[in-house]
Amino acid sequence: MLIIAATLFVYWPAVRNGFVWDDTALVLRDPLIRSWRLIPEGFRHFLFLDATASNFYRPMQRLSFVADYQFFGFDNPGGWHLTSVLIHAGAAVALFFLAEKLLALAMAGGLSETARRAWALGVSMLWAIHPLHTSAVTYVAGRADPLAALFGFTALVLGLTSLENPGRVWLWRLGSAACFGLAILSKESGGMFLVVWALALAWRRANPRSLAVWAVLIAVVVGGYCSLRYTAHKVPPPVAPPTPVTVRPILAARAFLEYTGLIIAPVTLRMERDVSTAPRDTFQATMQNARLREFETLGGVLLLFGFALWARFAWRRAPGAAFCLGAFALAYLPISNAFPLNATIAEHWLYVPNAFLFLAVALTILSFTASASGPFLCVSAPLRLILTGIGVAWFLLLGARTFLRQEDWRDQRTFVERTITAGGDSARMLMNLANVESNAGQDAKAVTLYREALRRSPDQPIIWLGFANILARAGDVPGAREALGHATTSPLLHADVLQLQASLAQADGNGNPRELLHEAVASAPANWPLRKRYVETLEKSGALVEARNELGAFLREYPFRAESWKIFGRILEETGEPALAQTAYAEASALDVREK
Repeated sequence: MLIIAATLFVYWPAVRNGFVWDDTALVLRDPLIRSWRLIPEGFRHFLFLDATASNFYRPMQRLSFVADYQFFGFDNPGGWHLTSVLIHAGAAVALFFLAEKLLALAMAGGLSETARRAWALGVSMLWAIHPLHTSAVTYVAGRADPLAALFGFTALVLGLTSLENPGRVWLWRLGSAACFGLAILSKESGGMFLVVWALALAWRRANPRSLAVWAVLIAVVVGGYCSLRYTAHKVPPPVAPPTPVTVRPILAARAFLEYTGLIIAPVTLRMERDVSTAPRDTFQATMQNARLREFETLGGVLLLFGFALWARFAWRRAPGAAFCLGAFALAYLPISNAFPLNATIAEHWLYVPNAFLFLAVALTILSFTASASGPFLCVSAPLRLILTGIGVAWFLLLGARTFLRQEDWRDQRTFVERTITAGGDSARMLMNLANVESNAGQDAKAVTLYREALRRSPDQPIIWLGFANILARAGDVPGAREALGHATTSPLLHADVLQLQASLAQADGNGNPRELLHEAVASAPANWPLRKRYVETLEKSGALVEARNELGAFLREYPFRAESWKIFGRILEETGEPALAQTAYAEASALDVREK
């Protein structure tokens, strides 16, 4: 009750927020969340179906969006936010049970039941209200993290129960294996819970029979996941240039120090973070940033050395803390910069690793101070009072920071502007702000922002394409054509370039819009927004039969979009086929629970 109440209190302002950033793609534009009938289809597709290509296969996240759309639609984003907060609270409750079980196993009777629950409560509440996790909770599109944590922590609890409870052992094992599968289906990093579980089996010295059973169950989970993931439809994203192997340890040291600072003092929070030595506007600023990064590298190396000493102590004196440190290391390794990712650092990546880190801290403190008389016997009363006061003050400040952080996600403009103000003034964020200004009719501001983004990243075709769209919207057709020429360097943007060329051809008569759209459709046949525009162009030009055949062929290949069937019904009415039109409208209603 306390965990849920604390979580709801610090995150309650989130229910006033709208949809921001990737919410537009994963919520507003995903056709697979609009009907219960489409749940199986949702498992056959990666995320970002009608947006940028990705490597994200997260059907459980999409399934949770199906439920939200059923109950709240798009007119009540507060309901979506409340769901995310409740899932986060559920993950914190699962962490409480995991912490209580680990404390019981690690302390072996050295703690009373009341003290054990108090420590488990402290760890889980600290994790629940820590502001570093807001980008995984407040942001609807970040829900994969809380889902993976909810299932992963539950899987570990059930798995540990199966080792110590001979009754109904198969029930615990099957429940644990199912939760492991749901965790990895929620987010790819959920697979780390399986590795953590393997570490737990070694720590608890499971008998050979139990190890054999778990080997089979893990193989079934991994095999089932792979059979779903590698048969699902996806559009491969562009491959970023790999980070040189010699640079990765440097980035890893910097990230470790920055993450540590964010855990202790999460004052400045933002989505866009980077620990690379990126050039700045002036030579002096570039050199100053380079010096700062070198000091950060040195500090990170020293901190990693300290972490190694901590692990060495835990290995000798506190096996429970050693297990939690090992679990933290396993969960942290994929985001440590040891492997190339789409960023060097991101706040929400610490969502799961932090849980094991907080547990390790608690068990380390207990290994120093626990006794039969109480956990703080060896500390003097005044010092105990001071330390307790500092801890309570820190806890309250963290909760206040989380409460205030919710306002940063109120709407798209607030989110982008505050991210830039907090230091996340990347070219991508400037481009996002330019799009906000353009949608508000502020074309001059949008052009200025795009020019600044291009000054910082002149080799990004996606920014040139966005700039060309802004110029076209502002009526600067020659400027749009010039900007569009820079975007043609990316083959992945070929269809989007052709679509904009069609718009420009329609504006100045220099080209055939219909032929350009036809070529664009041929180069990206699964792109629904592009196909929709082509069909509507045919319809407006009077080529109704051609539009009917074009859309009919698309529906045979991709029959899950309610909007496609609705447009198809309209065209069938225009071609004098009312019976087929009614069938198309009925299909549209079946594929969208809110379609009338």
